[in-house]
Amino acid sequence: MSEKETQTKSKSNTALSTGRNVKLKEMSVDEVDFCQDIAEIIYNEAGEVSTVRGVSKSRTAWIRRGLAGGDFKDFSLDVKGFTGDSVIKELNEAEKNELMQLIQGYQNMGE
Repeated sequence: MSEKETQTKSKSNTALSTGRNVKLKEMSVDEVDFCQDIAEIIYNEAGEVSTVRGVSKSRTAWIRRGLAGGDFKDFSLDVKGFTGDSVIKELNEAEKNELMQLIQGYQNMGE
């Protein structure tokens, strides 16, 4: 494992800007593909983005599949290994957005 990979993987335990500690997990290629394919971008005739659909669904999918623990009242995973609703409901919008970006960055796809 390269030094960069070691540094990235050591960041599985990190903190959000709000101070909440979270633990990230490595996702399978299929899980990453699933999350990336949820959002739908629609372009107009001029080639400009006119609509983006499924943003919240995509964000929730990233969190469900890429969060392994952290500072939550009752962290648990369901039978499929996904983060439960109670954990996601503890996060505010800014935390959800930041967490999704951290999870995506942690996956190291193609690097």
